[in-house]
Amino acid sequence: MSIQGSTIPTPKIDELAKQGIRFTNFNVQNQCTPTRSAIHTGRLPIRSGTQKVPAPGEPQGMAPWEYTIADLLSDAGYSTAMFGKWHIGDKDGRLPNDQGYDEWYGTKESAMEASYTSTAQFDPEVFDTPYIWQGKKGQKSQKVKEFNLEARAILDSEIVQKTTAFINSNAAKGEPFYVYAALTQIHPPFLPQPDFAGKSNAGAYADIQMQVDYNVGEIIDAIKKAGIEDNTILILTGDNAAGEDTDEGGSNGPWRGGLSTGYEGGTRTPGMIRWPGMIQSGKVTDEIFSDLDWFSTIAHLIGEETRIPKDRPYDSINQADFLLGKQEKSNREYIVTYVGDRVFSVKWRSLKVHFFTAESTFSPIVEHTFPQVYDIKNDPDEKSELWRAEGYSHLWVMKPVMSILTEIQRSMAKYPNIKPGSDFEGYK
Repeated sequence: MSIQGSTIPTPKIDELAKQGIRFTNFNVQNQCTPTRSAIHTGRLPIRSGTQKVPAPGEPQGMAPWEYTIADLLSDAGYSTAMFGKWHIGDKDGRLPNDQGYDEWYGTKESAMEASYTSTAQFDPEVFDTPYIWQGKKGQKSQKVKEFNLEARAILDSEIVQKTTAFINSNAAKGEPFYVYAALTQIHPPFLPQPDFAGKSNAGAYADIQMQVDYNVGEIIDAIKKAGIEDNTILILTGDNAAGEDTDEGGSNGPWRGGLSTGYEGGTRTPGMIRWPGMIQSGKVTDEIFSDLDWFSTIAHLIGEETRIPKDRPYDSINQADFLLGKQEKSNREYIVTYVGDRVFSVKWRSLKVHFFTAESTFSPIVEHTFPQVYDIKNDPDEKSELWRAEGYSHLWVMKPVMSILTEIQRSMAKYPNIKPGSDFEGYK
């Protein structure tokens, strides 16, 4: 986004950012699957067995027992739809129409599947040919068409068309709705829509940045044309940071690291929310906010918080008063980052403690004899380690950090984490 430093113009997203709150300290999980789980459940993904992107053939997906934000809104009388990339369950019972959505269209897993059949070695006898799917609540999802490179290039335009049609239909009926438009770009394979190919004169990645801005603008315009702008909460976020292993584009600057790391560059993405007349416009905040917080916050914003189950632990923090301007400070002061099953880092206020580090997705993982401590306010690139450099003067920060981790461990002992792909049916 140009509003956050990109040289590629993104006028629609920039304007949206000015119409509400833009977070400069918005935090997601270290990969896309755990982030999508966190948004939907308000629970640390390791609790749900969704703590990493599953390799093909591995057990995966949220248990049907999980109560998603789509379940909550559906129970509250909202029409619900999901269009785009799901990636938190690939089997019947774990698809969007099984997890609170009235309808869905898109891919079960990653956009990377589009390139599988283009490899010379691909064998449909050992791996099912990828498809785009659609489904409705109470019915079995159906194949729509093969998900190949040709389909990949136009998928986001289809997502936008279906999203705007859903908005128009529900607005015309005067019914409340929730739509999760999970655009698949920016993500390999980097194939822009045909009408954006070459548009930036700066390569495919830049073309796609312009494409994303246009597509977001189409959704914004649909809300306005439907006459429901003042009564619609609009949230825009990323699901993971850019990778740092290739030269194909993307920057997490000024932060160190990227996808699959515990550094700030691996967890901070754009984040913004607009609700005219309710949320202050033109506000930029560096207060800590997490993808986990959307679950509880949305429930409170619409007065449906009593629907949040009491039979499971939640990591979502209600930020409604913060967003509505009733308080200046966020209710969250820490971020715990798991990479797979391990706690890599804990951010507490403006200090960051690392137990394990990796410089990028494909880098070796380093376990530190003594945790590393950084001041991310004054050292966003996390280059000046304080524990050693300042003679243990920051050792004290381990007390609040260990208190956070101890409480999480205590909670997980009471409510054991769900194993990936298991048919969990609830705590006794």
